[in-house]
Amino acid sequence: MTDAQIEPTEVRVAGSDVLVEARDLVKEFPVRGGVFGRTLAKVHAVSGVNFTLKRGETLGLVGESGCGKSTTGRLLLHLIAPTAGQVFFEGHDLTTLSRKELRKLRQRFQIVFQDPYSSLNPRMTTGNAIAEPLRVHKGLSTADANARVQELLQLVGLSPEHANRFPHEFSGGQRQRIGVARALALDPDMLVLDEPVSALDVSIQAGIVNLFRDLQERLGLSYVFIAHDLSVVKHISDRVAVMYLGEIVEIADRDDLYARPSHPYTQALLSAIPLPDPKRERSRSRIVLSGDVPSPIDPPTGCRFHTRCWWRQELEAGGQDTSICVDEHPDLVDRGNGHPVACHFAEVNAQVV
Repeated sequence: MTDAQIEPTEVRVAGSDVLVEARDLVKEFPVRGGVFGRTLAKVHAVSGVNFTLKRGETLGLVGESGCGKSTTGRLLLHLIAPTAGQVFFEGHDLTTLSRKELRKLRQRFQIVFQDPYSSLNPRMTTGNAIAEPLRVHKGLSTADANARVQELLQLVGLSPEHANRFPHEFSGGQRQRIGVARALALDPDMLVLDEPVSALDVSIQAGIVNLFRDLQERLGLSYVFIAHDLSVVKHISDRVAVMYLGEIVEIADRDDLYARPSHPYTQALLSAIPLPDPKRERSRSRIVLSGDVPSPIDPPTGCRFHTRCWWRQELEAGGQDTSICVDEHPDLVDRGNGHPVACHFAEVNAQVV
């Protein structure tokens, strides 16, 4: 079979372009201690996250380590159950489905993990690792599963002969391609890409990102691309959502967000992207945030970013009252900047880059 034959033979039709919707997602992890393992506190990993993912779209999810990006991705796939909120996949609420219904629907969404080596069984050959979901979910015979494995390996840029090798015999980039092939085995509609290039050499990252773009064009996939490298996110994403301490603080089309960041945290993140022009790189000033990220066990009141917000500090130095930042939680709404931002002063804070 040729590569073209592995593409879906039919187009799934639905009444809306929205494939996935996260509605008021909340995830809290208990902190236990003592002799009886009582709950002493809760880690507020994700707090009221809302967004949609359209068919064929890539949504970039960015932020510092520990902001809740990976937890959000796992909530979308129902790998972990939310404390509150809902996840809709083509109108199906994953939080209310039975295990049998969820198992059937789970074929439609898959994940590619950050570390390609730890996500593969070292005792299984590449062929067996990719064929396993084909046998479990589709009941394919050994011959049919092996034929499909060879197609998938060719699709991700590997040789069919690689099916007989073990994970330790591959480079990091090749192992990530194997992980992608395994995720594509069941013809999914959506992939959650959990920092899929952060563990790879810079020279290999571009090849993997270009592979994702090529697969999206050929197979019509939707991506949730989780990363902390904003230059990579800019290259692959259609829209970008910025997370801070479990909340989305800004979401917009890629070009709009990179050209007019309106949340101070977004501006600080973008200022850290290296510029290819040495003169511009030397002349520009970076925004250095003071202090550490607050603990998700006890997040600040009001705006969660107010303890590190350089914009609030400048306003206070100019004599402006910013008590609203401490007392009132900002909603993620359009405040005159053209895209939703969770900042009380977003209408005067927009910055043209």
